[in-house]
Amino acid sequence: MKKILIAISGGIAAYKAVDVISGLRTKGFEVRVITTENALKFITPTVLGAISGGNYVTENDPNRIAHIEEAQNCDLFLCIPATANIIAKFANGIADDFVSSTFLAIPDKTPKVICPAMNTKMWENSMTQKNTYNLSTFPDCSIIDPDKGLLACGDVGVGKLPKPRFIIEKVVEILDDRPVWEWPIAVDPIGATNDSYSYLHINTDEVELPLYPHVGAFGARRRHDTHRGVDLYASVGTDVFAVEDGIIDTVNGIRPWTGKIADCDWWEDTWAVIVEGVSGMVVYGEIKIEESILKAQKELFDSKMLSTQIHIKKGQKIGTILRVLKKDKGRPTSMLHLELRKPGYYRNIDKSWEHNKVPKGIIDPTPYLERSMRNFGKI
Repeated sequence: MKKILIAISGGIAAYKAVDVISGLRTKGFEVRVITTENALKFITPTVLGAISGGNYVTENDPNRIAHIEEAQNCDLFLCIPATANIIAKFANGIADDFVSSTFLAIPDKTPKVICPAMNTKMWENSMTQKNTYNLSTFPDCSIIDPDKGLLACGDVGVGKLPKPRFIIEKVVEILDDRPVWEWPIAVDPIGATNDSYSYLHINTDEVELPLYPHVGAFGARRRHDTHRGVDLYASVGTDVFAVEDGIIDTVNGIRPWTGKIADCDWWEDTWAVIVEGVSGMVVYGEIKIEESILKAQKELFDSKMLSTQIHIKKGQKIGTILRVLKKDKGRPTSMLHLELRKPGYYRNIDKSWEHNKVPKGIIDPTPYLERSMRNFGKI
Protein backbone atom coordinates (compact mmCIF):
# COMPACT_ATOMS: atom_id res chain seq x y z
CA MET A 1 0.00 0.00 0.00
CA LYS A 2 1.46 3.34 -1.05
CA LYS A 3 1.75 6.08 1.56
CA ILE A 4 0.78 9.70 0.97
CA LEU A 5 1.85 12.41 3.38
CA ILE A 6 -0.60 15.33 3.31
CA ALA A 7 0.51 18.69 4.70
CA ILE A 8 -2.21 21.25 5.46
CA SER A 9 -1.27 24.88 5.84
CA GLY A 10 -3.35 27.74 7.23
CA GLY A 11 -5.72 28.77 4.46
CA ILE A 12 -9.51 28.87 4.38
CA ALA A 13 -9.46 26.02 1.86
CA ALA A 14 -8.05 23.69 4.53
CA TYR A 15 -11.49 22.17 5.00
CA LYS A 16 -11.34 20.77 1.45
CA ALA A 17 -8.40 18.62 2.50
CA VAL A 18 -10.90 16.38 4.30
CA ASP A 19 -12.46 15.35 0.99
CA VAL A 20 -9.03 14.72 -0.52
CA ILE A 21 -7.96 12.57 2.43
CA SER A 22 -11.18 10.57 2.26
CA GLY A 23 -10.96 10.17 -1.52
CA LEU A 24 -7.36 8.96 -1.45
CA ARG A 25 -8.12 6.44 1.29
CA THR A 26 -11.02 5.16 -0.80
CA LYS A 27 -8.52 4.63 -3.64
CA GLY A 28 -6.54 2.32 -1.36
CA PHE A 29 -3.73 4.65 -0.23
CA GLU A 30 -2.49 5.01 3.33
CA VAL A 31 -2.77 8.69 4.21
CA ARG A 32 -0.85 10.43 6.97
CA VAL A 33 -1.53 14.08 7.85
CA ILE A 34 0.60 16.87 9.25
CA THR A 35 -0.36 20.52 9.74
CA THR A 36 1.03 23.95 10.46
CA GLU A 37 -0.23 25.64 13.63
CA ASN A 38 -2.28 28.07 11.55
CA ALA A 39 -4.04 25.19 9.78
CA LEU A 40 -5.63 24.23 13.11
CA LYS A 41 -7.52 27.52 13.08
CA PHE A 42 -9.56 26.10 10.20
CA ILE A 43 -9.74 22.38 10.95
CA THR A 44 -9.40 20.38 14.17
CA PRO A 45 -7.10 17.50 15.09
CA THR A 46 -10.17 15.43 15.99
CA VAL A 47 -11.53 15.69 12.44
CA LEU A 48 -8.13 14.99 10.91
CA GLY A 49 -7.55 11.98 13.14
CA ALA A 50 -10.94 10.51 12.32
CA ILE A 51 -10.84 11.08 8.56
CA SER A 52 -7.24 9.79 8.22
CA GLY A 53 -7.89 6.61 10.19
CA GLY A 54 -5.90 7.77 13.19
CA ASN A 55 -2.93 8.97 11.16
CA TYR A 56 -2.81 12.61 12.21
CA VAL A 57 0.84 13.15 13.16
CA THR A 58 2.37 15.83 15.38
CA GLU A 59 5.96 16.46 16.44
CA ASN A 60 5.15 16.19 20.14
CA ASP A 61 6.44 12.65 20.63
CA PRO A 62 9.90 12.99 22.27
CA ASN A 63 10.80 9.42 21.27
CA ARG A 64 10.83 10.01 17.52
CA ILE A 65 12.06 12.62 15.07
CA ALA A 66 8.73 12.90 13.30
CA HIS A 67 9.63 15.22 10.45
CA ILE A 68 12.48 12.93 9.34
CA GLU A 69 10.49 9.71 9.70
CA GLU A 70 7.46 11.01 7.84
CA ALA A 71 9.57 12.54 5.05
CA GLN A 72 11.59 9.38 4.51
CA ASN A 73 8.64 6.97 4.56
CA CYS A 74 6.14 8.49 2.15
CA ASP A 75 5.63 7.70 -1.53
CA LEU A 76 4.20 11.16 -2.28
CA PHE A 77 4.00 14.49 -0.45
CA LEU A 78 0.90 16.63 -1.00
CA CYS A 79 0.47 20.15 0.36
CA ILE A 80 -3.16 21.28 0.32
CA PRO A 81 -3.81 24.14 0.52
CA ALA A 82 -0.41 25.75 0.03
CA THR A 83 -0.47 29.33 1.26
CA ALA A 84 1.85 32.05 -0.05
CA ASN A 85 3.76 31.74 3.21
CA ILE A 86 4.40 27.99 3.01
CA ILE A 87 5.30 28.23 -0.69
CA ALA A 88 7.90 30.89 0.19
CA LYS A 89 9.33 28.61 2.87
CA PHE A 90 9.47 25.59 0.57
CA ALA A 91 11.06 27.57 -2.27
CA ASN A 92 13.74 29.14 -0.10
CA GLY A 93 14.66 26.25 2.16
CA ILE A 94 13.23 27.72 5.34
CA ALA A 95 12.47 25.07 7.94
CA ASP A 96 11.01 26.80 10.98
CA ASP A 97 7.91 24.65 11.57
CA PHE A 98 6.85 21.00 11.34
CA VAL A 99 5.59 21.16 7.75
CA SER A 100 8.49 23.10 6.26
CA SER A 101 11.03 20.97 8.14
CA THR A 102 9.37 17.83 6.79
CA PHE A 103 9.40 19.18 3.24
CA LEU A 104 13.12 19.90 3.45
CA ALA A 105 13.78 16.29 4.51
CA ILE A 106 11.90 14.69 1.60
CA PRO A 107 14.21 12.84 -0.85
CA ASP A 108 14.51 14.35 -4.33
CA LYS A 109 13.04 11.22 -5.94
CA THR A 110 9.82 11.39 -3.91
CA PRO A 111 7.00 13.09 -5.89
CA LYS A 112 5.80 16.36 -4.39
CA VAL A 113 2.47 17.99 -5.29
CA ILE A 114 1.75 21.57 -4.26
CA CYS A 115 -1.77 23.05 -4.43
CA PRO A 116 -1.65 26.84 -4.01
CA ALA A 117 -4.80 28.58 -2.75
CA MET A 118 -4.98 32.22 -1.69
CA ASN A 119 -6.34 35.66 -2.49
CA THR A 120 -5.91 36.70 -6.14
CA LYS A 121 -3.63 39.63 -5.29
CA MET A 122 -1.39 37.36 -3.23
CA TRP A 123 -1.29 34.78 -6.02
CA GLU A 124 -0.47 37.37 -8.66
CA ASN A 125 2.23 39.04 -6.53
CA SER A 126 5.58 38.80 -8.27
CA MET A 127 7.25 37.22 -5.23
CA THR A 128 4.63 34.47 -5.02
CA GLN A 129 4.96 33.83 -8.74
CA LYS A 130 8.75 33.68 -8.45
CA ASN A 131 8.59 31.33 -5.46
CA THR A 132 6.06 29.09 -7.19
CA TYR A 133 8.17 28.94 -10.34
CA ASN A 134 11.31 28.10 -8.35
CA LEU A 135 9.39 25.38 -6.52
CA SER A 136 8.24 23.89 -9.82
CA THR A 137 11.89 23.36 -10.81
CA PHE A 138 12.57 21.15 -7.79
CA PRO A 139 13.04 17.43 -8.59
CA ASP A 140 9.71 15.63 -8.98
CA CYS A 141 7.69 18.66 -7.88
CA SER A 142 4.32 19.41 -9.51
CA ILE A 143 2.20 22.53 -9.06
CA ILE A 144 -1.58 22.29 -9.44
CA ASP A 145 -2.52 25.86 -10.33
CA PRO A 146 -5.48 27.43 -8.54
CA ASP A 147 -8.81 27.95 -10.29
CA LYS A 148 -10.70 31.14 -10.95
CA GLY A 149 -13.82 31.70 -8.85
CA LEU A 150 -15.42 33.39 -5.86
CA LEU A 151 -12.91 33.59 -3.03
CA ALA A 152 -13.56 33.64 0.70
CA CYS A 153 -12.79 37.37 0.85
CA GLY A 154 -15.54 38.07 -1.69
CA ASP A 155 -13.20 38.76 -4.60
CA VAL A 156 -13.61 36.91 -7.89
CA GLY A 157 -10.33 35.82 -9.45
CA VAL A 158 -7.63 33.18 -9.58
CA GLY A 159 -6.73 31.65 -6.24
CA LYS A 160 -9.43 29.07 -5.57
CA LEU A 161 -8.35 25.53 -4.71
CA PRO A 162 -9.30 23.10 -7.52
CA LYS A 163 -11.99 20.53 -6.83
CA PRO A 164 -10.82 17.66 -4.61
CA ARG A 165 -11.64 15.15 -7.37
CA PHE A 166 -9.19 16.83 -9.73
CA ILE A 167 -6.43 16.76 -7.10
CA ILE A 168 -7.11 13.10 -6.31
CA GLU A 169 -6.93 12.20 -10.01
CA LYS A 170 -3.60 14.00 -10.34
CA VAL A 171 -2.14 12.14 -7.35
CA VAL A 172 -3.42 8.79 -8.62
CA GLU A 173 -1.89 9.49 -12.03
CA ILE A 174 1.51 10.33 -10.52
CA LEU A 175 1.55 7.18 -8.39
CA ASP A 176 0.29 4.95 -11.18
CA ASP A 177 3.32 2.81 -11.98
CA ARG A 178 1.62 0.75 -14.67
CA PRO A 179 3.09 1.08 -18.18
CA VAL A 180 1.88 3.98 -20.28
CA TRP A 181 0.14 2.57 -23.34
CA GLU A 182 0.07 3.91 -26.87
CA TRP A 183 -3.48 4.71 -28.00
CA PRO A 184 -4.26 1.50 -29.95
CA ILE A 185 -6.05 2.81 -33.08
CA ALA A 186 -5.45 5.58 -35.58
CA VAL A 187 -8.65 7.40 -34.60
CA ASP A 188 -8.14 9.73 -31.62
CA PRO A 189 -10.48 9.31 -28.66
CA ILE A 190 -13.14 11.95 -27.96
CA GLY A 191 -13.91 10.87 -24.40
CA ALA A 192 -15.48 8.13 -22.31
CA THR A 193 -19.10 7.03 -22.04
CA ASN A 194 -21.16 4.77 -19.79
CA ASP A 195 -24.33 5.19 -21.84
CA SER A 196 -25.32 1.85 -23.34
CA TYR A 197 -27.23 3.62 -26.11
CA SER A 198 -24.47 6.01 -27.16
CA TYR A 199 -23.81 3.82 -30.18
CA LEU A 200 -26.88 5.40 -31.78
CA HIS A 201 -24.91 8.59 -32.36
CA ILE A 202 -21.35 7.32 -32.66
CA ASN A 203 -19.40 8.66 -35.60
CA THR A 204 -16.72 6.07 -36.33
CA ASP A 205 -14.35 8.91 -37.24
CA GLU A 206 -14.45 9.68 -33.50
CA VAL A 207 -13.98 7.03 -30.83
CA GLU A 208 -15.35 6.82 -27.30
CA LEU A 209 -13.91 4.60 -24.62
CA PRO A 210 -16.93 2.60 -23.39
CA LEU A 211 -17.24 2.26 -19.63
CA TYR A 212 -19.48 -0.21 -17.79
CA PRO A 213 -22.44 -0.73 -18.30
CA HIS A 214 -21.95 0.19 -21.99
CA VAL A 215 -22.43 -2.91 -24.14
CA GLY A 216 -18.86 -2.66 -25.45
CA ALA A 217 -17.25 -2.15 -22.04
CA PHE A 218 -15.25 -4.56 -19.94
CA GLY A 219 -17.54 -6.40 -17.55
CA ALA A 220 -20.79 -5.45 -19.29
CA ARG A 221 -23.42 -8.17 -18.98
CA ARG A 222 -24.77 -9.27 -22.34
CA ARG A 223 -27.36 -11.79 -23.45
CA HIS A 224 -25.08 -14.83 -23.43
CA ASP A 225 -22.02 -13.74 -21.51
CA THR A 226 -20.14 -10.95 -19.78
CA HIS A 227 -17.83 -8.89 -22.00
CA ARG A 228 -14.18 -9.76 -21.53
CA GLY A 229 -12.57 -6.82 -23.29
CA VAL A 230 -13.20 -3.32 -24.59
CA ASP A 231 -14.69 -2.58 -28.02
CA LEU A 232 -13.39 0.56 -29.74
CA TYR A 233 -15.77 1.22 -32.64
CA ALA A 234 -13.99 2.43 -35.77
CA SER A 235 -14.30 2.14 -39.55
CA VAL A 236 -13.09 -0.86 -41.54
CA GLY A 237 -9.47 -0.33 -42.50
CA THR A 238 -8.55 1.75 -39.43
CA ASP A 239 -4.94 1.04 -38.43
CA VAL A 240 -4.27 -0.81 -35.16
CA PHE A 241 -1.05 -0.20 -33.23
CA ALA A 242 0.77 -2.05 -30.45
CA VAL A 243 0.13 -0.38 -27.12
CA GLU A 244 3.51 -1.47 -25.75
CA ASP A 245 6.62 -3.47 -26.62
CA GLY A 246 6.09 -7.22 -26.61
CA ILE A 247 6.51 -10.62 -28.19
CA ILE A 248 4.18 -12.62 -30.42
CA ASP A 249 4.45 -16.40 -30.06
CA THR A 250 3.86 -17.48 -33.65
CA VAL A 251 2.33 -20.80 -32.54
CA ASN A 252 -0.19 -19.48 -29.99
CA GLY A 253 -0.33 -15.75 -30.60
CA ILE A 254 -1.81 -15.55 -34.12
CA ARG A 255 -5.23 -17.12 -34.44
CA PRO A 256 -8.71 -16.91 -35.97
CA TRP A 257 -11.00 -14.86 -33.75
CA THR A 258 -14.52 -14.86 -35.22
CA GLY A 259 -16.42 -16.26 -38.20
CA LYS A 260 -16.36 -19.68 -39.86
CA ILE A 261 -12.60 -19.90 -39.39
CA ALA A 262 -13.17 -19.70 -35.62
CA ASP A 263 -16.33 -21.85 -35.45
CA CYS A 264 -18.67 -18.92 -34.82
CA ASP A 265 -20.10 -18.28 -38.27
CA TRP A 266 -22.79 -15.90 -37.01
CA TRP A 267 -19.99 -13.30 -37.19
CA GLU A 268 -17.69 -12.29 -40.05
CA ASP A 269 -14.19 -13.79 -40.36
CA THR A 270 -11.62 -11.87 -38.30
CA TRP A 271 -8.27 -12.60 -36.71
CA ALA A 272 -6.46 -11.79 -33.47
CA VAL A 273 -2.90 -11.17 -32.41
CA ILE A 274 -1.78 -11.78 -28.83
CA VAL A 275 1.28 -9.80 -27.76
CA GLU A 276 2.94 -10.49 -24.41
CA GLY A 277 4.41 -7.38 -22.81
CA VAL A 278 4.99 -5.95 -19.34
CA SER A 279 1.24 -5.45 -18.79
CA GLY A 280 0.37 -9.03 -19.66
CA MET A 281 -1.11 -10.62 -22.76
CA VAL A 282 -2.67 -7.91 -24.92
CA VAL A 283 -5.22 -9.37 -27.34
CA TYR A 284 -6.00 -7.36 -30.49
CA GLY A 285 -9.11 -8.99 -31.90
CA GLU A 286 -11.43 -8.55 -34.86
CA ILE A 287 -8.66 -7.35 -37.14
CA LYS A 288 -6.81 -8.22 -40.34
CA ILE A 289 -3.25 -8.98 -39.30
CA GLU A 290 -0.45 -6.87 -40.76
CA GLU A 291 1.22 -8.65 -43.69
CA SER A 292 4.74 -8.18 -42.28
CA ILE A 293 3.75 -10.16 -39.15
CA LEU A 294 2.30 -13.00 -41.21
CA LYS A 295 5.40 -13.00 -43.40
CA ALA A 296 7.65 -13.22 -40.34
CA GLN A 297 5.54 -16.08 -39.01
CA LYS A 298 5.84 -17.98 -42.31
CA GLU A 299 9.60 -17.46 -42.46
CA LEU A 300 10.00 -18.87 -38.95
CA PHE A 301 7.89 -21.90 -39.80
CA ASP A 302 9.64 -22.51 -43.12
CA SER A 303 13.10 -22.25 -41.60
CA LYS A 304 12.16 -24.60 -38.75
CA MET A 305 13.99 -22.31 -36.38
CA LEU A 306 13.81 -23.05 -32.67
CA SER A 307 12.61 -19.51 -32.00
CA THR A 308 8.92 -18.85 -32.56
CA GLN A 309 8.91 -15.25 -31.36
CA ILE A 310 8.28 -12.04 -33.25
CA HIS A 311 9.34 -8.88 -31.45
CA ILE A 312 6.88 -5.98 -31.58
CA LYS A 313 7.62 -2.34 -30.76
CA LYS A 314 5.25 0.10 -29.09
CA GLY A 315 3.36 2.04 -31.77
CA GLN A 316 4.10 -0.56 -34.48
CA LYS A 317 1.22 -1.27 -36.84
CA ILE A 318 -0.10 -4.78 -36.26
CA GLY A 319 -3.23 -4.80 -38.37
CA THR A 320 -6.40 -3.07 -39.53
CA ILE A 321 -9.96 -3.26 -38.27
CA LEU A 322 -12.36 -5.60 -40.08
CA ARG A 323 -16.13 -5.80 -40.13
CA VAL A 324 -17.12 -8.36 -37.51
CA LEU A 325 -20.91 -8.00 -37.06
CA LYS A 326 -23.29 -8.84 -39.89
CA LYS A 327 -25.82 -6.44 -38.30
CA ASP A 328 -26.34 -5.12 -34.79
CA LYS A 329 -29.40 -2.91 -34.20
CA GLY A 330 -27.83 0.28 -35.47
CA ARG A 331 -24.46 -0.16 -33.78
CA PRO A 332 -21.27 0.12 -35.83
CA THR A 333 -20.31 -3.30 -37.16
CA SER A 334 -16.52 -2.88 -37.04
CA MET A 335 -14.31 -2.36 -34.02
CA LEU A 336 -11.06 -3.25 -32.29
CA HIS A 337 -11.75 -5.77 -29.55
CA LEU A 338 -8.99 -5.28 -26.96
CA GLU A 339 -8.44 -7.77 -24.14
CA LEU A 340 -5.80 -7.95 -21.43
CA ARG A 341 -4.84 -11.28 -19.87
CA LYS A 342 -2.37 -12.37 -17.25
CA PRO A 343 1.12 -13.35 -18.48
CA GLY A 344 1.22 -16.66 -20.32
CA TYR A 345 -2.56 -17.01 -20.49
CA TYR A 346 -3.21 -18.08 -24.08
CA ARG A 347 -6.05 -20.52 -23.64
CA ASN A 348 -9.69 -19.63 -24.03
CA ILE A 349 -11.21 -17.89 -21.04
CA ASP A 350 -13.27 -20.30 -18.93
CA LYS A 351 -17.04 -19.98 -18.64
CA SER A 352 -17.06 -18.77 -15.03
CA TRP A 353 -17.13 -15.25 -16.49
CA GLU A 354 -20.65 -15.98 -17.69
CA HIS A 355 -21.68 -16.28 -14.04
CA ASN A 356 -20.15 -12.92 -13.08
CA LYS A 357 -17.00 -14.41 -11.63
CA VAL A 358 -13.92 -12.86 -13.16
CA PRO A 359 -11.83 -15.76 -14.52
CA LYS A 360 -8.28 -16.00 -13.31
CA GLY A 361 -6.82 -15.17 -16.71
CA ILE A 362 -8.52 -11.82 -17.37
CA ILE A 363 -7.57 -8.21 -16.48
CA ASP A 364 -9.54 -5.00 -17.05
CA PRO A 365 -7.73 -2.94 -19.73
CA THR A 366 -9.86 0.16 -19.07
CA PRO A 367 -7.43 1.91 -16.65
CA TYR A 368 -4.61 1.54 -19.19
CA LEU A 369 -6.77 3.02 -21.95
CA GLU A 370 -7.96 5.86 -19.71
CA ARG A 371 -4.38 6.75 -18.90
CA SER A 372 -3.51 6.66 -22.59
CA MET A 373 -6.44 9.01 -23.28
CA ARG A 374 -5.01 11.63 -20.95
CA ASN A 375 -2.35 12.30 -23.60
CA PHE A 376 -5.19 13.66 -25.71
CA GLY A 377 -6.65 15.75 -22.85
CA LYS A 378 -10.04 14.05 -23.24
CA ILE A 379 -10.50 12.98 -19.61
